[in-house]
Amino acid sequence: MKSRICFMTFTIIIGMFTLNTAPASIVTDGLVSYWTFDRVHIITKTAKDVWGDNNGTIIGNPKVVPGRVGEALKFDGVDDFVNLTTLGDFGKKFGTASFEAWIKTSNKKDWMTLINTRGAACPNWGIELNGIHRRGELEIVEGMLYYYIGIGDPRGCSGAGSGRTTTDIFDGEWHHIVYTNNYRMHEGGGNGKSIIYIDGVVHSPSNHRFEGNRAFSPFTAPVHLGARKFPGKSQGHFTGMIDEVRFYDRLLTAREVLQNFESTEPYDIVPKGKLSTIWGALKTKL
Repeated sequence: MKSRICFMTFTIIIGMFTLNTAPASIVTDGLVSYWTFDRVHIITKTAKDVWGDNNGTIIGNPKVVPGRVGEALKFDGVDDFVNLTTLGDFGKKFGTASFEAWIKTSNKKDWMTLINTRGAACPNWGIELNGIHRRGELEIVEGMLYYYIGIGDPRGCSGAGSGRTTTDIFDGEWHHIVYTNNYRMHEGGGNGKSIIYIDGVVHSPSNHRFEGNRAFSPFTAPVHLGARKFPGKSQGHFTGMIDEVRFYDRLLTAREVLQNFESTEPYDIVPKGKLSTIWGALKTKL
């Protein structure tokens, strides 16, 4: 009888871990922060980081609406955005990192920001839509996705690389965006590569080389979702819906990007190290 109970316990444990790593579930290796924007994870003006410790502050009055997975936030394009904090020491690891979100918009004429952080020091990083800043001037380019990154050096903040792609993500349907960085520093310079994935497909990969003794450091300004805030004034507000926002401290592979794209599971995963939660579920089942 005792051996049978042990076998059943082992089977349940294996089944639970298998469920959490099934193709329908998101990748959790390297996951730093995860905002579902489901109603249950929003308390007044706080958007809970269900994986990490970086709860976001909701600015304006974005609405909770049906999303790509569960629920999402709908931004009005006027004054709505989410302050996702400076993400602790994540900036130090940003040279090899991934950002991910689902978006839904039909605005392909007005410049708007999906994600951005820009302070007095680098990195200056983000994704903007329908426009690009050149020497302080805004140029409208309808239907364009523009991504960029700057890395600090002793002389200040200067660009390391950028890229753009024109794509039909402005059709009022849900689209999956992943932006990966893979940079290596060495004395006197460095090199790296940025990739944008749209709906699991690579778009406009960019290779970059640069000079100078540069380094990544903690963000000096909060990461803003749905607006560009610099210097101190929010602008380029996003019009549409944003859902399932995640940061990873490593490069997602093409296969992992596809896995997340295909996932339709709502948040039900257990962060690593929280075995008490797993055992609690196990006891309930027994």
